[in-house]
Amino acid sequence: MRNDSNGIGKNEIELYVMAGLATAPLFMERLRHALVHTIDEIGSLGRLAHSELLFPYGDWSRRSIPQLWEIRADMRLRLDRIEASIGGKRALGSIGSGRAEFDGSGTTYVMVGHSGGGVAAVHAAYLLLARDETATCFVIMIGSPRCRIPERLRPKTLSISASGRSKDGSRTGKSPDFISRLGSFGGWSTGEAANRNRPRMPSWRKDKYAPSSMMSVPIIGGHADYFRDSAPYLNSGGMSNLDLTVEAIRSWLIQWN
Repeated sequence: MRNDSNGIGKNEIELYVMAGLATAPLFMERLRHALVHTIDEIGSLGRLAHSELLFPYGDWSRRSIPQLWEIRADMRLRLDRIEASIGGKRALGSIGSGRAEFDGSGTTYVMVGHSGGGVAAVHAAYLLLARDETATCFVIMIGSPRCRIPERLRPKTLSISASGRSKDGSRTGKSPDFISRLGSFGGWSTGEAANRNRPRMPSWRKDKYAPSSMMSVPIIGGHADYFRDSAPYLNSGGMSNLDLTVEAIRSWLIQWN
């Protein structure tokens, strides 16, 4: 668990970066440092008071199979069962832990999760808002499997996935990150029938629980490569995969100024 803290005050920002399945301890550190710089650069979002790297399902020192089962269980949770989220509760338990002076009321939280960590970020944000109605939460899912996003979180949730590309470099519809294609944002929905005496049959909406914002980034590689910052993960303009990922996050966050 890596963190930087500048002392907590009201209306300040806390950044939590959450790893997914069997992740190396430093795998997401470059992203965390880049986001610290980005939030400071935006400025108008507030002062970054704390940033921390979390492992809601454990790192690579823990066996993969138990982590996989926990992520799978969390992905499938109904909205009325989020309080049972394994990764969400672990992440929430880490927020403010070990800091006697911590008072999270009125704080803005930016929760960024890669892979299964994105599911944990959604659930942790939901649980945090249930505990503290004065808080504000932004959630960013990177290469994450799909899960049900609570209505309160959807406007401030961003899902990022790798752009699909063919061998000649042109865009295709299918992302090379197969993890981001797992799960579902869908759900059954009923609308008003034209004739009240003939109720409308339920229909499946694939985006019923989807986040309001979804972006694709033209990274080189796939699921494990969003945070690469050197050759061969540089495009023709010299931008690394990490640059592209952080720029997508920056462009989304800045709209909330």
